[in-house]
Amino acid sequence: MRSLIRPLAALLALTGTFPAGAVLAADVAVAFRVTAPATTPSDAKLWLSGDLPALGAWNGAGLALARGGDGVHAGVLTVPAGTRLEYKVTRGSWDTVEKDARGGEVGNRVLVAARDTTVAIAVATWRDQVEKAGGGGAPARPTTLTGDIRRHAAFASKHVKPRDVWVWLPPGYAADTSATRRYPVIYFHDGNNVFDRATSFLGIEWAVDETADRLVKAGAVPPFIAVAIANTDDRMAEYTPGVDAHHGGGRAEAYAGFLLGELKPFVDATYRTEPGPATTGIVGSSLGANVSLWLGLEHPETFTRIGVVSPAAWFAHRDLARRVAAGEGTGLRVWMDIGTAEGTSSAGRRLWLDDARALRDALVARGYRLGTDLHYEEVEGAVHNEAAWAARVEPILRFLLAP
Repeated sequence: MRSLIRPLAALLALTGTFPAGAVLAADVAVAFRVTAPATTPSDAKLWLSGDLPALGAWNGAGLALARGGDGVHAGVLTVPAGTRLEYKVTRGSWDTVEKDARGGEVGNRVLVAARDTTVAIAVATWRDQVEKAGGGGAPARPTTLTGDIRRHAAFASKHVKPRDVWVWLPPGYAADTSATRRYPVIYFHDGNNVFDRATSFLGIEWAVDETADRLVKAGAVPPFIAVAIANTDDRMAEYTPGVDAHHGGGRAEAYAGFLLGELKPFVDATYRTEPGPATTGIVGSSLGANVSLWLGLEHPETFTRIGVVSPAAWFAHRDLARRVAAGEGTGLRVWMDIGTAEGTSSAGRRLWLDDARALRDALVARGYRLGTDLHYEEVEGAVHNEAAWAARVEPILRFLLAP
């Protein structure tokens, strides 16, 4: 019977009517009706991208919207009652995400799906059109870089697309004229969001530079080098070793080739690093968490300090947990966390939370010890976004950089 529900709901969404009882009792259906601006290309396809797998897990696409005869783009999302979701409208990527009438950022749209409902959205303009017009009057976000940060623009690779790389150097690095001291290194995925509001998603950064500067100066962590690696529109593919039937993926080997064969050798040759595995970490959130753990498991000769922040452990039917269970041995120091308010699946499972617990259990079964080489934390009320992750940077750094 459920197979008949989604086509019926889609038809109701296109007509703008949505009677109660159109889905099974355990679920509710949210019909979205999006009005696009007149400047939208006539052949454009609109999407909702958000924090649920059905919304693409922030991949820039997600739920496809169909254009009706009235020009309104519509689609239906079926979720368990009470599901909280965050989303934005795009034309298929973050380069074409919606903007407000002044060309400024539109905050995440938030909805708690308590009952069958219809949500009407009017998009003012699109990011690519604002940038093409020279900003549309919206002020550029000011940079918030703190400390000695070196940018390596459009870092080239034979494995993946070029991307910017930023390197934060600790206080005192430049003044060390002896050039004998060497420093641990932590690499961060989604580097656009790590140091600077000006480059970050929605203008929210992790503030790793400010937090690290404070902790190093206070003697709370040893001086270290932080490397922020920008993402590209291949993010989902690069950050996943396995292929998901609905979302694709599976190009983590190519990303690993870039990191291990090109970027890390460059960083070690250019900066005074401690290049060994015991002093090299890698951190990411969501799918970036997945690839961080996978890199540690597959390449412990390179990375042993691993930050697994809000992992998308549901991806490809718990592919990452299966990989953990199929291997043996320990040797990594793993930080892992999840927010208790992260997404829910249409099957009624607390998707992000339950699947993170399954990943934790797989690590424990493999031999990792909670409170020793595995830190696991459920952050009460935390959602799946950059602000939540920024709040956890300090304890993550303390744990990964501890002797």
